[in-house]
Amino acid sequence: MNISMKKLWMSAAILIVSGTVALMTGCADRHDSQKHGGAVLDVKQAAARVMKLAADRPEQALQTIDSLRAEGMAAYETDWLRAKVYCQSLESTRLDSAIAICERLMLLDVARENREYRQDVLETLVNACRRNNDDARILRWTAELVTLFHENGDETEALRSEAEMGVALVHTGHLHEGLAKTDSVIAVLDAKRKFNELDASMIALKRKVGLLNEAGRYADIIPVAQSMLNRLSDYEQHPDDYRDGTYREPADEDRAGYIDFYRNRAYGYLAEAYARHSVKCRVESVKFATATDSARHYLALYEQSGYGRTQAGRHFIAPTLCLLGEGAKMDSIFQDLDEARFRAYEQQMQIEREQDASARKSIIIGFCILLVLLVAGFAAWLLRQRSVLRRTNQVLVSQIAETAALQKAQQPLSETEEETVAPEDGTPEALFRHMQSVILREQLYLDPAFDRQAAIRRFNISKERVGSAFAQSGDFSSISDFIRDCRLRHACDLLLSQPQMTVSEVAQQSGFIHASTFSTDFKNKYLITPTAYREANK
Repeated sequence: MNISMKKLWMSAAILIVSGTVALMTGCADRHDSQKHGGAVLDVKQAAARVMKLAADRPEQALQTIDSLRAEGMAAYETDWLRAKVYCQSLESTRLDSAIAICERLMLLDVARENREYRQDVLETLVNACRRNNDDARILRWTAELVTLFHENGDETEALRSEAEMGVALVHTGHLHEGLAKTDSVIAVLDAKRKFNELDASMIALKRKVGLLNEAGRYADIIPVAQSMLNRLSDYEQHPDDYRDGTYREPADEDRAGYIDFYRNRAYGYLAEAYARHSVKCRVESVKFATATDSARHYLALYEQSGYGRTQAGRHFIAPTLCLLGEGAKMDSIFQDLDEARFRAYEQQMQIEREQDASARKSIIIGFCILLVLLVAGFAAWLLRQRSVLRRTNQVLVSQIAETAALQKAQQPLSETEEETVAPEDGTPEALFRHMQSVILREQLYLDPAFDRQAAIRRFNISKERVGSAFAQSGDFSSISDFIRDCRLRHACDLLLSQPQMTVSEVAQQSGFIHASTFSTDFKNKYLITPTAYREANK
């Protein structure tokens, strides 16, 4: 074949390698489109998708953000998403980065011009500062968030943020001012029987319990927890009065779960407050039994609840058990926590193993598909090349046949018609015709031993005259060239007329000593191999 197979396989290898690299590096998720004020990516949908990933796979969430940026989402949007992931995931190791990103974004024109974007960034910033216990920043940025809520007419959200400001004030040494702000928020929220206000009130009451606990004012926790129970009972008895259609309001089937969660929290607060109060009373030697009985009463209510039996619920009540001397229960809780952590770790490892296996499977499947496509493409290309080669070979065969016919027509006269030429005194041209006629007529070329020296002996002339005859009068540079041409033309006839003969047998029958020499000479003359020549004539 007139095609280098080595080059073909090298080309195929390059295609396979490049395709594999493209498969492994070109994979990226696709997302829908739209952004704030424009039409590129839907930021809210993208944010929901990213934060869903961030809950369990924060690193993958960050990779998704990089993909969104590559697909055209604005840098200020992807930076905000990155800050949200830093704030809510990665075990709080990147809170400083989240704060720095958000504070930089607050200086952008889009944060000043677009209220919705500014609110998104502010809420993320305040959350990061709260988780980082950065009370100075909480006061600064929460005040701006409260102002924004007031401007938007969202008074309840403003009250939620003011409750957070009360906590920050207490943490910065302004106990009375912070408690006063928290109390003012609770008073406004208690006056409204709507779910959004009820939910904000629960959060504010929780914050106040935490502040009183930090201040050691355990007795003051009791009326706060009782207030939680009273509001929850009213909501449980009159749910229709609290309907407001806000996104925070639970569905009817979820209402009981919401009430039980906060009710059990209140039980826990009461149990701990009475337990701590009983310790104080023990020192003062008054009302010890009453406080302890109250603590155990609310502890029993708490432990009977669904939340109280969960790992998180049992961990929440652990300080109270310690205060009441429940050592056995404490040991059980910590043992269960250790087992729960171990099971969670095992589950996480299993999830990661399954994800790795799935990723490997996807890569293998993709590689196999790519390989099949490449092989199919290479096979199609190879077939096309073979078709082209076949047509080329057919043209070459036609040319060989035409040349053979022309040479046959130009053969010298037969023995009876041939002019008698004396080798001793003939001209070089006459000598050439005489020798050509004899060699062809007697098929001397079929003898592998017939060469220039044999011709000299056969015609009894000097080697100089033989060389001169062929050099001056023929189409061949030497008698050896002529003999080789005769053998090749004879081989062409045998290849077509004797299909049962092998190429080696044809070479032997045509006067060639070695089949390899025959194949090389044949291809050099006809630009086609003996096998391809025979194949093209079928």
